[in-house]
Amino acid sequence: MNKKYTEEYVQINGILQYFLHIQNPSDAVVIMLHGGPGLANSYIAYYLQPYLDFCNVVYYDQRGAGKTQIKNKTAPEDLAMDNLLEDLKQTIEYIKQKYKTDKIFLAGHSWGSMLGTQYILKYPQTVTGYIGYGQVIDGAIQDRSWYAYLKAEVLKSGNEEAIKALNSVNAHFPNVASDKYFDEYYALFELSLNFKYEFMANDVFEIYSKSPIWTAEDEAHVSDTEKLNGKLYNEVLLGYDISHVKTYRNFQLQTKKNQPKRRCKCYNAHGLKVPINRRLNLL
Repeated sequence: MNKKYTEEYVQINGILQYFLHIQNPSDAVVIMLHGGPGLANSYIAYYLQPYLDFCNVVYYDQRGAGKTQIKNKTAPEDLAMDNLLEDLKQTIEYIKQKYKTDKIFLAGHSWGSMLGTQYILKYPQTVTGYIGYGQVIDGAIQDRSWYAYLKAEVLKSGNEEAIKALNSVNAHFPNVASDKYFDEYYALFELSLNFKYEFMANDVFEIYSKSPIWTAEDEAHVSDTEKLNGKLYNEVLLGYDISHVKTYRNFQLQTKKNQPKRRCKCYNAHGLKVPINRRLNLL
């Protein structure tokens, strides 16, 4: 990433929140909502930059994640959806003032897609549009599919250690007690890394390690922040379902004609490569 980016900490809803800005000649701003909860994506900004040179892009480390958590040492009891929604609301207000524009788009991935959809349900008039990728619709269906896939793959492998790890998880997952969901989820997550269902963790950390903003302190904390967010898993992810929601707001999406196609690599939940050959232009 060339030195087009700037970093800052800004007082947002009672904490010092970390921002990374990549500015381009545009009056549109895309605010990236990272996954996890607790897995900041500001570290991969440099990797995504070549695909996002048509708008301004703002990464912020959410409460309890990344450099924001390192700076503030947020306690688990303060990691609640209401706080994160207010953080995002104040973030949007700040970005509108900083960039002198009302053309704000949210781009939410995985957990960030949950935060993003809950935000636009509550405050639809404060943003121009929303982009969901790895969008969570019905968490229980997703979890059941995940568990069934892993169970089949583990048993097929005959790996005794993996079978033992699978058997340690409640066979009725995700139908477990709310205070046990994160523990069960995390056990499956660690198991899934060896069976190509989840993202390739080693690849992600290699990308992290090459980031110009990655430090030894970041590395020391990254594995702890997701566990810190266990309360959010138990209270929000378990039973999350927005399949009944049909309308958020009549956003009009437009694309410019005669723009060159751009290709990048994308992987779906099963680790299969999916080509992306359209470039989104924010007008």
